[in-house]
Amino acid sequence: MDSQLPSEKVVVSAPLSFVGSAQRIWKITKTDNLAVKLLLVPLALALISGAWVFVVCWYFVMYVLFGVFFFLYRLLRRGSRKRKQERLRHREVLSTIEQKKHL
Repeated sequence: MDSQLPSEKVVVSAPLSFVGSAQRIWKITKTDNLAVKLLLVPLALALISGAWVFVVCWYFVMYVLFGVFFFLYRLLRRGSRKRKQERLRHREVLSTIEQKKHL
C-alpha cells in the first residue's frame, strides 16, 4: 500500500484550512483491508465535518482579532511546508541517482 514517495505524502495545505484538514483526516482511510476501509470512511467524513465547523469558527475569530497579520502568517507557514516537500523531493532524486550509480 505504501507506493507513494515521502514527498507525495506531504500535505502542503494548512492544517486549519478546509482542504488541509480534509487531506490529513482522509489519510486514515488508506488501507488495503476493505472491511476496515468501510468502517473508516464514515468516521473520516464525520471527523472532516467536525473539523470544518471548527475551521469556520477559528477563521472568524482569527481574522477579527488579527486581520491582515493572520493572512501574512499563513503565507509564511505555507512556504515552510512547500520547502519541506521540496527537500524531500531533492533527497529522493539524489537517492535514485546513487542507486543507479551502484547498478
